[in-house]
Amino acid sequence: MKRILAIFSLFTLLLGTMQVYAEEQVSEKNYDYTNQKFMATVEMLYMEGHSNDDLSNCNVKQLYYEEVAEMFFTKGMSKKEILNYYEKEQGVQALNAPPVKGFNLSLWLTPFLLIALVLIILYFLIKKWKANQTVTVYEEGVISSELEDVYESIIDEERKKFI
Repeated sequence: MKRILAIFSLFTLLLGTMQVYAEEQVSEKNYDYTNQKFMATVEMLYMEGHSNDDLSNCNVKQLYYEEVAEMFFTKGMSKKEILNYYEKEQGVQALNAPPVKGFNLSLWLTPFLLIALVLIILYFLIKKWKANQTVTVYEEGVISSELEDVYESIIDEERKKFI
């Protein structure tokens, strides 16, 4: 009976230590997702189109967070190293914004150049329209008596509305 009790006690002790070990493994994987450097790194990844999804509902985003957290916290990789890793694995599509070098430089500059070009064209068009406008200036005494009568009648009608 004592042997059975001793074997049972050892078995219980062994299961207890396995449970403690498992808890330690789980607690090691609880990374600080609120770390600013970590968040800045994760926000730069496109995550196969899941970067705008909710973390609690999206399995793909959860996997990316776990991978980046392991690289960042466990392996001690920097933001640049992590982004380079994903760019090497998946290409430029892995990033939310293309890097500012090579052909991608045109992606950054083209919108600003187009806006500047449109503003320059508008400036010259408005300047041309203003130059082509004819402004008729009447000198005093040159206005015909008929036109004067029309103006006086309009002014009288407006005055009567407010009296």
